[in-house]
Amino acid sequence: MSTKSAPDRVLSLGEKVKASLEGLIGSGELPPGARLNEVALAKRLGVSRGPVREAARALEKTGLVTVILNRGAFVRTMGIDEAMQVYEMNSVMFGFAAARLAVACTGEQAMALRAFLAEMDRAIEAEEKDAFFAANVLFHERILAFSGNAVMEQVYLEHTRKLQLLRRRSFDRTGSMSEANAEHRRLLDAILAGDASLARQLGEAHTRSGRARFLSAIEYRDGLQLAPAAKRPRSQPAA
Repeated sequence: MSTKSAPDRVLSLGEKVKASLEGLIGSGELPPGARLNEVALAKRLGVSRGPVREAARALEKTGLVTVILNRGAFVRTMGIDEAMQVYEMNSVMFGFAAARLAVACTGEQAMALRAFLAEMDRAIEAEEKDAFFAANVLFHERILAFSGNAVMEQVYLEHTRKLQLLRRRSFDRTGSMSEANAEHRRLLDAILAGDASLARQLGEAHTRSGRARFLSAIEYRDGLQLAPAAKRPRSQPAA
């Protein structure tokens, strides 16, 4: 049995290529619907076509890529109804995780979460949306990890990866990053105060607000067919 810890484990070539493709998809450089050109990607990453094909198959299992027989691999598109369902489910899980963490948060965990808030503050000041988004993702993922429910964490991560194809747009509107981080700060205050009920409430509300920011930012493109907010038949989520 290996004595190496998970962070020190050496990644295989396939895993490295998979991580590189995830980064390109997550950054939007490979947008929803884009074809994964094996030749071009292999040349860019300095590998043969085999690891690219292997990575595409692995990403198909995570829901980021769709492989179509005789056509190739494509970055997955997500319909608006599916996106709303994922947001709804994530709201429940994130609120539950926040409540669990509120009754068991350690000093080390508190310091880590505060550091992410500081990173997001710096990104807001510098108007660096990519840096904000990266710290935002880690803040959410750490709350799930620190909650101590590994099964829920895996389900959350599986579905949240799909939303990463869309969530960057949530911060296109001026002021949206500051708004989101203010919600983060109120949530963390409730967690550190040990108020599980309030932490759950704020965690769920924060996810609903994220959904509202997303809806206000998207346009009719990338397979998302959404009428203007004023014409939308469903009620808008609470802020």
